Amino acid sequence: MENTSNYYVINHIVMFTGLTDRTIRSYIASGILQGEKINGVWHFTPEQVEAFIQIPEVKLAIRSKNKSLVYDFMLDDFKKEDEACIILDLPNADRKIIMEEFAYRINNGPYQNIHFSFDGNRNIPRVILKGKMDDVIEIVNAYKAALT
Repeated sequence: MENTSNYYVINHIVMFTGLTDRTIRSYIASGILQGEKINGVWHFTPEQVEAFIQIPEVKLAIRSKNKSLVYDFMLDDFKKEDEACIILDLPNADRKIIMEEFAYRINNGPYQNIHFSFDGNRNIPRVILKGKMDDVIEIVNAYKAALT
């Protein structure tokens, strides 16, 4: 691996899947997630990430995280500010582009406490965003504007 800008790191996989850093590291240690450590940082090709999220036990873990994100939002009756939880099904969109686009916007925006989950294992790619209402709406609108 020479140009590491074309690769994912653990934080990217955490964001894409909703799984914890510790869980991702456990998958690496067990050999389920293949990658290469460069200068002390794990790097993964898009193909390695795609193969990883296609593994049945990983699919199940990602779907469980997606469901818990929505369920926890609905159960929280003590919110202190306006919050939103939006589920987007995007049947005509490229899974990889969606995943990277939302992750990029969230990582490079002024957002705090945005929860992002992506399920690319479905027939239709699904994005779940939860957080401060204005932030969630801004992210969705920015994605929609990028399409036009």
